[in-house]
Amino acid sequence: MKLAAPAITAFAVAALVSGGLATLTAGAAAAEPACSPADVKTPRCAPPEGPPGTCDAWGNCGQIWCPGSGMSGIPNWDMNVCHTFYFDQNAPLTKPVIIQGQPPGPPPPPPPPCIPFINCLPGL
Repeated sequence: MKLAAPAITAFAVAALVSGGLATLTAGAAAAEPACSPADVKTPRCAPPEGPPGTCDAWGNCGQIWCPGSGMSGIPNWDMNVCHTFYFDQNAPLTKPVIIQGQPPGPPPPPPPPCIPFINCLPGL
């Protein structure tokens, strides 16, 4: 009977360890993956302000922040989804100011028409 006690103890320890690992695995599987800039078009990760646009006529460019991007977000942001923002051009370079949303300026003018060998190369 002395051999049965260590066998039962070993079985109980194995059951506890495997149950704990199964719980950890199930918890990790249930967690949603973090949003990234590559996922900004998926409903779960799409920024509430819309995807980043192009630069406006004054050079303000929309950018994207996503969880885990390394930059601190604005405190009232939902830290589980991506957000569109731009930098205030009137802020000093030593203390940049992040503004949530798209740049407010008008869109840049359209590019000039292609004039072969003057401002564009044919076939490129």
